[in-house]
Amino acid sequence: MEQARAQRTELTRRIRELKASRLNPPPTAAKTELTDWIATNRSNALSSELRERLLAELGFDWNSMTDDLVVSKDTLRKVGVEAMRGIKLTDTARGILAITPEERAGLEGLAKQLAAEFNTWAVSHVERAEPEGNVLAKYTMAPDPEFSQSLSNIFCAGVVAALGAERGELLLGYAGSWMADLGMCGGTSSMTIKRSGDKRLGLELKTADGGTMFTDVTPYQAFPAAFRPIFPGGWTELALRESF
Repeated sequence: MEQARAQRTELTRRIRELKASRLNPPPTAAKTELTDWIATNRSNALSSELRERLLAELGFDWNSMTDDLVVSKDTLRKVGVEAMRGIKLTDTARGILAITPEERAGLEGLAKQLAAEFNTWAVSHVERAEPEGNVLAKYTMAPDPEFSQSLSNIFCAGVVAALGAERGELLLGYAGSWMADLGMCGGTSSMTIKRSGDKRLGLELKTADGGTMFTDVTPYQAFPAAFRPIFPGGWTELALRESF
């Protein structure tokens, strides 16, 4: 309580000083003073109330910002964002990380290269199980640690080289599921199609990062990305191959 009270008092004093200096400040005076204050008093250690007051005094609040919001780097590390769709960066990821057209071209070129390598590997390493009972189709890709590590190292190094450490770390965090689909996590992937009692088709998908998903097979359900190299035509090609 005593520490919070001291922070509140210090913040109030600083805000008053900044207000007073706004009349005729040197071009960078307020910015320098604020920077110095934050440098010695970490902003992420402030309570949410104090942080909100500080941002409001600086003109960063919901009412003063018409088209933009100020989001802390700490918050960006905690939100879930889809970074990649296919071999393309999503608009959301590009906007959040301010990725330039040149950076985008380089990263998508790298993604295309790695996807091609994975496709070749997947076609030659997938294992098919014979249908049995209510299982109509089952395909598995066992881990290949050396291959997975190689792809992961190349992608991580390329992202950090293109975006720098901070933005690169964020993009890699957002791209986790995409990296798993391309075998960079080193786990086993499997896709099992089963017929249920009411004749519906069910999908059991186990991903390389340890996740498991159960859902119905419908035209609206996306085909598992990790198995797209084996079945470019998606559900239709799989059904024709397995005669169901």
